[in-house]
Amino acid sequence: MIFNKRKDGKLVKGGDPMMHIMPYVMRGRNESAVYYGKSFCVEDIQEYIREKRRQGKRITLFNVIVSALLHTLYRRPHLNRFIAGRKLYRRNSMDVLYVVKTLMTDEGVESIAKISSDGHATIEDVTDMMSEHISYIKDGQQKGDDRLIQFATKLPRFIVRFVLWILRFLDFHGFMPKVFMDNIPLYSSVFVSHMGSLGAEAPFHHLYEFGTTSIFCTIGKIYKKPYQDVATGEVVWKKTIDISFSIDERICDGFYLIKSLRLFEQYIENPSLLEKTPIEMDLEHKQKLRQHRDFDPESASFLSDYWDNMMDEADQDELDSADADS
Repeated sequence: MIFNKRKDGKLVKGGDPMMHIMPYVMRGRNESAVYYGKSFCVEDIQEYIREKRRQGKRITLFNVIVSALLHTLYRRPHLNRFIAGRKLYRRNSMDVLYVVKTLMTDEGVESIAKISSDGHATIEDVTDMMSEHISYIKDGQQKGDDRLIQFATKLPRFIVRFVLWILRFLDFHGFMPKVFMDNIPLYSSVFVSHMGSLGAEAPFHHLYEFGTTSIFCTIGKIYKKPYQDVATGEVVWKKTIDISFSIDERICDGFYLIKSLRLFEQYIENPSLLEKTPIEMDLEHKQKLRQHRDFDPESASFLSDYWDNMMDEADQDELDSADADS
C-alpha cells in the first residue's frame, strides 16, 4: 500500500504479532520508553587510547562509544527500527546524531552532527568522520538544519504551528520529503549526548515524539568507583563512566534488547574489536558458530544460543572456583 511506503525505511512484515499491535496500545515513544543504565570501568579503554596516541592516532572515549553503537546496530539490526504511523519499519541507514557546542560558554550555541555507516567503518574511520564534523561546526560553518531552524524561529507563531502540523501529518502517512528528513535533526538510529564533557552525570533522557529516533544515549563524566577483586577480595577504586539508554520498547522484544546491550558492553570492554568493521566482526561470529554446530542463519534459535552460552559461562565459573580453592 502507498501509505506503508517511506523514504527512510521499509515496512516490517511478519514476525511476532505482538510487535505489530503494540504501536496501537502504546502510541507515543515516551509512553513506550524503557530505561537501561550501566557503569563501565574505563581504565582499559584509556590504556587503549594512550597506546593509539603513541602510534600517532588520536582517539577519544566518545569515539569508542559511537563506534561501538554503530557496530551494535549493524550486528543487531532490530535496534535500527522505528515506529511511524502505528507501523514498524526497519531503517535504511545507520545514523548517530550527537550535539556539538560551538563554544563551552553560556553563550555558545548547539549544533547537531550526524555520522552514518554502512558497516564498513572501523573506529579510525569513525574518529576521522567525527573530527571532520566537529571542526566544520566549530569553524562557524552553518549546516542546512541550522539554517532551517534559524529561518523557522523568525516566522510568526501560528505559521510555525501550522507547518509543524503539516509535517507531522506527512510523516505519519509516509509522505515526508527526504529533504526535510535530512535537515531535521530527529531522524536517526541513535541520539547521543556526551554529558561528561560538561562535567555532568548521565541522566535518562526523554525520546522525541517528532522524527524517528528510537534510542537516546547519554554518557556521564568519569569518576572513581569501588570494585572488588574476585581473587583477593580486596576493594580497589577504578575510573568509571555511566551510560544511560532510553529505548522505545516497541522496536524489539526484551530478550533481543538485552542480548544487544550485552554485545555493546563487549565492545566497550574490549575496544580493540572496533579496529575491524562490523561486517568483518559479523562474518567472524558466524564462522565461529559454524565451527561448533551446523548453523543456518535463517533458522538459528537465539534462545538456544543464549542458554548454551549461559551454561558455558556457568561451567567456566565452576572451574575458576575449583582452581581458586586448590
